[in-house]
Amino acid sequence: MKNIPAYKIRIRPETEQSQSGARAPAAPHKPKIKLNQSPVAVIRPESEPVIGSGTEEPESRFTENITLLPMMERPDINIEEIETIDFRSSRPSPFMKKKWTGHTFKPPKNIFRFAAVAGGAVAVGLLLGYVVLQTFTMEPSNPEEKVPVILEQAKQNPQGKAGVQEIGQLAQDKTAGQAANAASSEQAKANELVDKPKTKPVMVTLPAVPLYLIQGGVFSTKAGAEQERTVFQQKGWPTHMEEEAGKHALFLGVSASRDDALSLAEAYRASKQEVYIKEKSLPAGTVTLNVPLGMSADATEEIKRLGQAQANLFQIVSQSIGDGFKGGKISQDTLDKVLARHQEALKQGRRVTEVLDEQQKTFLQSALNEMTTAVTTLQQFAGQPNRTYLWQAEENMLRFISSYKKWQQVMTG
Repeated sequence: MKNIPAYKIRIRPETEQSQSGARAPAAPHKPKIKLNQSPVAVIRPESEPVIGSGTEEPESRFTENITLLPMMERPDINIEEIETIDFRSSRPSPFMKKKWTGHTFKPPKNIFRFAAVAGGAVAVGLLLGYVVLQTFTMEPSNPEEKVPVILEQAKQNPQGKAGVQEIGQLAQDKTAGQAANAASSEQAKANELVDKPKTKPVMVTLPAVPLYLIQGGVFSTKAGAEQERTVFQQKGWPTHMEEEAGKHALFLGVSASRDDALSLAEAYRASKQEVYIKEKSLPAGTVTLNVPLGMSADATEEIKRLGQAQANLFQIVSQSIGDGFKGGKISQDTLDKVLARHQEALKQGRRVTEVLDEQQKTFLQSALNEMTTAVTTLQQFAGQPNRTYLWQAEENMLRFISSYKKWQQVMTG
């Protein structure tokens, strides 16, 4: 026979159930479970063996008294509830797996902002602490600032010998340092006076120069102006491009008078090229040059006449080019004047370049070279009349005006 389960079943009759229900309706009910209604083996009361009689019923008799009856067919028993004995502890086991509720941990929305603020506060605190620590622990670098500190230490020292000696040493170091600095500054001043010669200021007057420009077109973009400039250069014509008020103007020549400009414009119109005459001028101004103190009076006067000499040379060269376009030749008298004025302007320009810095010298030297090329081209035209030389001279004149204008701007600031 199988072992009996380790729990008790107490059957409460209907009468007892009704009485307990009437007496204590508010008593809490214990957990209810439903019984399995399948047939179970029931032992009749009269078949129970007598303990201690020493006689055992045969197995066949014991088996005959067992009748399989459904539990719900017993009319005298009303089973509604059973009392169970729970052997489990009321406290949950630490090894018991917790029931998942479906909620996961979500970090706060502003966790990164909080972290940044906290990190910034820590960094600022460390920086301020370092600054305060360096302020109170740093020793004064100036010997004069060390003296009060040493005096305070000497007062605390009964003997005071070490403090007095250190003060004396600092005073000697200070005196020696001041003497060395004074000597070095005096030496630097002496070297400067030796290396830099004495100079004197010289005023150079730059007269206004009228300009009559032959304009070949105005373009809104630089690319368009460059494209048209290439076409003119293929024809052998002089070109110069300038930007004015956001526009790109293309010039084909320049003259010192309106009559010479008209002669040049007629040469373009004969080639079916529409041009316009635009009047401008180089403004007058004054330039101060520092020349050596020992420069002779004649050399100083040559420097003063630079501006007027350049204006006169530009005028005579422009007139010679105009005569070449109108008459097809240049007279020998006009050519002699061109050569004389060119020699004078070249001599004065070389005098000025000796007292200029590198940038100023570059622009003035470029202007002198362009004018020299124009004069040489006119000499070639005088020996062999060909308009190609005149076009070349006109391009040199355009470059001369551009370089001279830049030099004037650099000198006047």
